[in-house]
Amino acid sequence: MNEPTLNFHVQTNISQFKIPNELIKKNFKTIQKLIEKEKKQLTDDVSKIRKNPKLSKEMKLGMIQKIIRNFEGFQKKLKVAIERDQELQSRIIARIDHLSLLNDYCLAQDQTPITKSKGGKDGEEDGDDEDDHHDHDDEKEESTAAPPKDDNDKYLNLRDPNLINWYRDQTNLLIIDYLIKSNTGTGENIGLVLLNSLSESNPKYKKLIDYDLFENFNKVYVSIMEHHDLSLIIEWFSENKNLLKKLNSNLEFEINYCKFLSLIEKGDVNEAIKFSNIYLSPYGNKDNYQQNDLINHTNNFSRMKQIGGLLVYLSLNTKNNSNNTPAASIFANTANRLMSSSNMLINSPRFHEYEKLLSDERWESLSKCFIENFTKLYGISKNYPIFVYLSAGLSSLKTKSCYHNTENTIFRNVPATNETESTKETANDENVYKKDLAVLTNKKYRGPNQYYKLLNKINNCPVCSPELFKLSRNLPYAELITNIFDNPFKLPNGNIYPFDKLLNPSEKFLSEKNTLLRMNKIKDPLTREIFLIDNCVRVYPA
Repeated sequence: MNEPTLNFHVQTNISQFKIPNELIKKNFKTIQKLIEKEKKQLTDDVSKIRKNPKLSKEMKLGMIQKIIRNFEGFQKKLKVAIERDQELQSRIIARIDHLSLLNDYCLAQDQTPITKSKGGKDGEEDGDDEDDHHDHDDEKEESTAAPPKDDNDKYLNLRDPNLINWYRDQTNLLIIDYLIKSNTGTGENIGLVLLNSLSESNPKYKKLIDYDLFENFNKVYVSIMEHHDLSLIIEWFSENKNLLKKLNSNLEFEINYCKFLSLIEKGDVNEAIKFSNIYLSPYGNKDNYQQNDLINHTNNFSRMKQIGGLLVYLSLNTKNNSNNTPAASIFANTANRLMSSSNMLINSPRFHEYEKLLSDERWESLSKCFIENFTKLYGISKNYPIFVYLSAGLSSLKTKSCYHNTENTIFRNVPATNETESTKETANDENVYKKDLAVLTNKKYRGPNQYYKLLNKINNCPVCSPELFKLSRNLPYAELITNIFDNPFKLPNGNIYPFDKLLNPSEKFLSEKNTLLRMNKIKDPLTREIFLIDNCVRVYPA
């Protein structure tokens, strides 16, 4: 395993600058439009006064006063936009300063771990003779040398308490980010509560996370999924219409599609037909799509035929039971009967083909389209960053022995992953897994290792812990050397050896090793570097 470096953290945090950068560009365009609009309005108003000499002084004075009032309103709007720009710039500056702190927590140049590649000149530099080279062949095969890094990169001093505090801040930010984004209910956002609480002691937190953007995202998402309300998504689309057009967004069709079906549900069939002619029919024309957006034309056209089929079927079914009724009344009466729980159409076998059109699937489709457009617009990852970091860490720890200590876990059985096992056994394991997961919802088991204390069991493996069990369950196993040794230790330079071999070297180096051991030191057989034993770290084999 390689030690974390400065460049590593810069690369992993670069996404934090995408959102404020996009918001600054959007705000700048708003300022441009505001200035252009005011300039045109001012020119037109002054031109009216100049070109009409017959106006009385009182009328001219009134028009000038109106121009002044409009300009004062323009100044207020411009001030708000400028303050918004300054606030967004302060976020970028705060994030640069936050990352710049890592430069103070780096190891000095003489403390930087030396990395040697296998078979390179540096690895053979101290070889006195050919026999000495062969004596270390086995140890070279077992060692894990860190790959070379950029000459301008720097290693971090993991023992620096300030760096530990920096990591603690990063952890808090990841938790806040997850809680704010995952709040899909109408209640109070726990992420915002935590952010406000932590900001009292450390105000920089609000500069390091774009909480206001995600708060607005949650409002729109909840309005779609829970309230089936289109007002907020229409407003958001109108604000970002030009940018979404460049992304070949299909959001406008999804909005109009949902609105049409909502009119059908309410019984406003006449209004639904008029709405369809104006706002949905253009999506059937292939010429209205760009060349790289033809897939949306295919999907939209197919869905339009489905809702057309629904209207035709409702019409025919109603005509069989009505005489001399105008077409508009037929549609309206049919829709009203449908909404008043009439089972005549709902129980019809043919109607089941169209039943899904009036289900909640259309709202789910709209919400997915909104999420996709939102993430593309601001360059946001669809995955929660905290899950990415946890998955990477858990993957490096997960071994094939995880989940198999059934006597010492609250999970009695785990679904089989071996393809040779029968489907029946896997299904049984799934049922047991679901029952065991129900334990996690009980409040009395919450807290670090609280599960195991109450059950009189011990768990030291994060992969097997109830808190991370679900996340780590489908992760790949760590690519570790399975026959490495029983007691592996990692030296500060990243190389790993069996500790027994370091303590009991070959006869050739016995006197030298004994001298080092009396000084509480050991020597890397490959690189010939000397380290304190206290600086070695025990690692775990697969």
